[in-house]
Amino acid sequence: MKPTTLIDDAMSLTMGTTGVLFELGCHVEIDYQIDALDDARREEYIRTTKDAIERLEKFAEQFQDKTFYNWVKRYTKFLKADLEKQLYYEELSDKLRDKLSGSITNSKEKLRNENYNYEQLLFQKSFNRSAG
Repeated sequence: MKPTTLIDDAMSLTMGTTGVLFELGCHVEIDYQIDALDDARREEYIRTTKDAIERLEKFAEQFQDKTFYNWVKRYTKFLKADLEKQLYYEELSDKLRDKLSGSITNSKEKLRNENYNYEQLLFQKSFNRSAG
């Protein structure tokens, strides 16, 4: 078996890196799909929670019980803050996923161009050696 050359090893490295970037890109795409499903679930949750908050506030006013009113006020304050936190963390997650996706795309393109240039150089050297 012929020993590998530096050129063989370099090509193997770039091909391996391309494979890693492709796999990461696939994982990010799956995460986009999961996020879309989670967004739909969250929309329903937010709608239901906002409706529940409105109903609780109306009940608290109707019952005119100070203890119940105070509990509703504390509980609805917690729910509203929780909804805001969920949306904040969702936005952070979306931004990070977009950044990862863009970085993977840019890295694959850069590596594709580098591989092309590298292969052209190898072919030229190989051609020059066999011609000379």
